[in-house]
Amino acid sequence: MKKNFLLFPILAFIICFTSCSKNNPTTPTTASVMFVNGCAGTGNVDVSVNGTKLVAASNLAFLKTSGYQTVTAGTSVDFAFALTATGTPLISGSENITAGLSYSVFTGGLVTGTSTSFIGTTDDLTAPAAGMAKVRFANLSSDNLNLNCYIGTPKIDSNVSMGTITPFFSISATTTGVNVLLQDPTKPTELSELSSQNFVAGKIYTIMLTGTSTGTLASGLTLTVINNN
Repeated sequence: MKKNFLLFPILAFIICFTSCSKNNPTTPTTASVMFVNGCAGTGNVDVSVNGTKLVAASNLAFLKTSGYQTVTAGTSVDFAFALTATGTPLISGSENITAGLSYSVFTGGLVTGTSTSFIGTTDDLTAPAAGMAKVRFANLSSDNLNLNCYIGTPKIDSNVSMGTITPFFSISATTTGVNVLLQDPTKPTELSELSSQNFVAGKIYTIMLTGTSTGTLASGLTLTVINNN
């Protein structure tokens, strides 16, 4: 009987320790960051974080994303884009990164001249309501455009200026196709449009405008939809 009594304190300690461990999860020290190459004329780019090349965001083609990558949080995290082919620095910037949150970091504008831009933003990846999708708009064009943004007939946002990433908006999901139009009402010929675009329920999207109205091919005004989840 004495042996049984001795076991009770040991078992109690184990149960308490296990319970406390479950109730006190480790505090996160990292965040999720998606990198987007929206700089027209770049070809592919590499991304560095605090001076170290991020393998998962290397050789990133124009209009492509890295998907969300794990990055150590900090009050001033340095991000840098460089041309993959030559290693030439393209653009850089710093962002305050909070552990447990999600972010996107874009490069926009044009690779030539001084119009290359760096834009970072926090991403609210909360799931949309039933039957809905979420969209936001990214004006990465090097032109000085203030955009009205339409999905189908409704105007979702207006006066989206150069270098701006909007919050996410909830829209009705559709798999039958809807037109997307971004246009500066004071410059009606400077616009970009997508037809028959699907927005699936539960999904989150970024609609980004890149290039310039004076550009040709990939450097012209281009509208691209990327997935955030």
